[in-house]
Amino acid sequence: MSVLALDHVNLRSRDPKRTLDFFRDVLLMKVGAPPGSTGDGPGGWVYDDGDRPILHVGSADQRYPMDEIFHFEPAHGSGAVHHVALACSDFEGIRTQLQSLALDFTENDVQQMSLRQLFVTDPNGILFELNFRNGQA
Repeated sequence: MSVLALDHVNLRSRDPKRTLDFFRDVLLMKVGAPPGSTGDGPGGWVYDDGDRPILHVGSADQRYPMDEIFHFEPAHGSGAVHHVALACSDFEGIRTQLQSLALDFTENDVQQMSLRQLFVTDPNGILFELNFRNGQA
């Protein structure tokens, strides 16, 4: 057995619509209904540029099948998860988008790794690290 890649991250939000809007309107990502859903529910999926679902956004109030075994307590922020990192392109475009929406963000430049970063929190208080490697800035 080997781990091939990160499949997706599940975010359980008190305001799933606002969270999905953040990814669509701030990071300009594709947002869609959960598989097998009409899109009328309180959550959805966020897709990368290759149309892979990478974030599953659900309601903090929604019961999940494993909640009986793995107790879930809705919280603000990321709890034990410090941040979620996304590989990105178009540093200046995303930076301009964050500025135009008057969002607080931090920039970081790791020259040894040819890496530029933007850090921004979503409406749930979860920190997102947006990574732009050489050639994608």
